[in-house]
Amino acid sequence: MSLLRKIVKKATKPMRVKAHGAAGERKVDSKLNPLIFGKVEHRQINNLILVDDNGKSHQIDHIEIRENGIFCIETKNYIGWIFGDETSDKWTQTLYTGEKHQFFNPLKQNKSHCYHISKVIGKKYIVNSVVVMANNNADKIKCSNVINLDNLKSYLKKFDNGVRLSTEEMDTIYKKLKDASSGMTNKEHIQNIRNTQKELKQNICPRCGGTLVLRKGTSGSFYGCSNYPKCKFTKKV
Repeated sequence: MSLLRKIVKKATKPMRVKAHGAAGERKVDSKLNPLIFGKVEHRQINNLILVDDNGKSHQIDHIEIRENGIFCIETKNYIGWIFGDETSDKWTQTLYTGEKHQFFNPLKQNKSHCYHISKVIGKKYIVNSVVVMANNNADKIKCSNVINLDNLKSYLKKFDNGVRLSTEEMDTIYKKLKDASSGMTNKEHIQNIRNTQKELKQNICPRCGGTLVLRKGTSGSFYGCSNYPKCKFTKKV
């Protein structure tokens, strides 16, 4: 590859990644469409940006509010084989050519999203985390809440943890989230993420602004927030 092509590829990567992610979100949005999904009482919010008390922004792909629960849906549009588990910091994408890339564990990312949704709607409501692989390549990921796009309809329909929301509750939850929605642009959100990543490298907790201190656990050393147990954010050494 020529030097010019490398420079152009690097410069256009953010735009390509954004477009690729948006394509995956459209696939999920289409699956959630009542005309395709079937007649079901639900409330749906797409591309919700919440800003916490520390000025950190959190972009949530989809929130699906149904009688049987509240679902925070993170969409990934990677091609190839995807390998990962619940505890890994990063997952691996293996292309059919053998080329490999790593990306941050979306389950951990979505766990944070669920936390911030709960802060808006109240802790009495359970927020269920779901990661959808838009290219139906979740088979090598052994996590029950990481699913293929083709299985989204049946997963939501069959999900049952005993929760039953009334129409009034669904309306209230929907309104609270819409009212909490930030007017921040996607460009501003991306810059906010970059600032958060810099702070994380400096051992500043991205969730509450506390200090990440070195601790020892049963599985070895890790960084935990100084505001524990109020804040349970952790980072591997």
